[in-house]
Amino acid sequence: MTLRAQIATDANTVFLSTDEFAESITYHPYKFQGDTLRADRTIKAVVVREQIAPLSADANTAAPVYRVAVANDTTYGINSDEIDLGKDALTFPPRDNKTAVRHTITDLLTQDHGMLVLECVGDGD
Repeated sequence: MTLRAQIATDANTVFLSTDEFAESITYHPYKFQGDTLRADRTIKAVVVREQIAPLSADANTAAPVYRVAVANDTTYGINSDEIDLGKDALTFPPRDNKTAVRHTITDLLTQDHGMLVLECVGDGD
């Protein structure tokens, strides 16, 4: 196994283990990519919650911003080329012991062969 393949495997089996750091969330892709209908799916992710950030240039409007790490993989996570920023969403609780709500994916912050880090804002926090 190459180092690249091992890193991708470790991302899924260690970092994204729900026994360790991760939780199950729902990915809601925009319904069509070209002519292909896409369905919602459950994936594993590490969610960093409640980072308040300004949403306007004058900094008068702020909202919670979430950073979400997922596998860069269509089966176990989200492949970087399938993300539709501003249209795709993730559903997860804004805090522990809260009801899951939908969060729009607004940015792809980092990516490598194994992982993506996405930025989300809450639609219903």
